[in-house]
Amino acid sequence: MNKFKSFIIFFIPFLLFFFYFTNQHGHKPFSANPSHAEHGYVEVPDGYDVPSVKIAVTMDQSNTWLLEVQTKNFTFNPKKVGAGLPSYNEGHAHLYINGEKINRLYGNYYNLGKLKQGKNTITVTLNSNNHSVLMNNGNKIEDRTVVSK
Repeated sequence: MNKFKSFIIFFIPFLLFFFYFTNQHGHKPFSANPSHAEHGYVEVPDGYDVPSVKIAVTMDQSNTWLLEVQTKNFTFNPKKVGAGLPSYNEGHAHLYINGEKINRLYGNYYNLGKLKQGKNTITVTLNSNNHSVLMNNGNKIEDRTVVSK
């Protein structure tokens, strides 16, 4: 009985701390909220070169999936992520798999690991340093592809 009481005394505070700390930050790597609205949008104003993004997903030699991100008029700048003012030709990207935000991207390659069986929709958005999704003429600057496994 003493072992059970000790376990309960340890386990309940552990659960409370776990749920408290895992819910403190808005950027959950495997967030169930696929919405881009959490950071808002920013339209690329006239006078700026409009960025673009193209993605390719291929299986590598280790049987995992490799994402390649190619951009034009856009530079990855991880040291400025979180800046208060929007940027239009630099920032980072957001990676979504099947509508679920997976991670931020700060460069041209990312190992997706093993994907679930069936069709997987891979989406990459270009984001300003202030995390807003970049837009042009009301359209998100993004690319997506479907990978079938």
